Amino acid sequence: MSSPTPPPSSFAPAPISPEPQQPALSEPSRIVDTFVAPSKTFWDIRQNASWWVPWLLMSIVAIGFWVTVTQKIGIDQVVRNMMVNNKQYEQQSPEQQERTLAIVATFTKYSGYLSPIFILFTALMTTLGLWVTFNFGMSAEIPFGRAMAIVMYGWLPSLLSGILSAIAVWFGNPEGFRLESPIGTNPGHYMDPQTTSKFVIGALSSLDVFGLWIVILLGIGFALNAKKKLSIGSSIAVVAVWYFLIKLGGAGLAALRG
Repeated sequence: MSSPTPPPSSFAPAPISPEPQQPALSEPSRIVDTFVAPSKTFWDIRQNASWWVPWLLMSIVAIGFWVTVTQKIGIDQVVRNMMVNNKQYEQQSPEQQERTLAIVATFTKYSGYLSPIFILFTALMTTLGLWVTFNFGMSAEIPFGRAMAIVMYGWLPSLLSGILSAIAVWFGNPEGFRLESPIGTNPGHYMDPQTTSKFVIGALSSLDVFGLWIVILLGIGFALNAKKKLSIGSSIAVVAVWYFLIKLGGAGLAALRG
């Protein structure tokens, strides 16, 4: 005779329900939500890791900004502003300075129109660094393509930065223009480049409103897309460490170059 089936235990573990999925967002909704409700965008990336739209938008704004710079300021003035407090340049003879200006102007003139390539390359390098850090350091198990989408959408505040920079160029003083900091969203913008060391200016420039906004967005994105549960605070901290290491390293190199 078969034994009766025991009643279900009240202490038996409940079945794990799958994570709820929100309805797929349209591309315009993903863009808007990145600014007003970023968690919706980064949850949607779990379903669709496409990243070409933000890359295209950032490329268009970057080229538009560069066209504005060349039209309103001119490459020669941009380069002369870049050479302020450059010790190597100041030690050259007038003839050497003119040759240096010509070489730098030629490179600078065309580099701005290659912004889409620079954006894509920088995004790939950023994604690689964060992907390795989160996957091997924090067991996040995020696919590389999804990490690339997180980076691209996390960079969208640069659209606002580029638009505001173009406006500042259009109405601003050409002689005071600084390509590395066209608008006053960081303390380094307000330092006098003729009397302040490049390291100090670079270090203070890392405290940029848009840069820190991007750090927060990337932290949210990686936390929400990790297979292993990560707190948003710890994820933001990881991204912030990378951000400040890169910014301070760049400031140090700028100081060494003079």
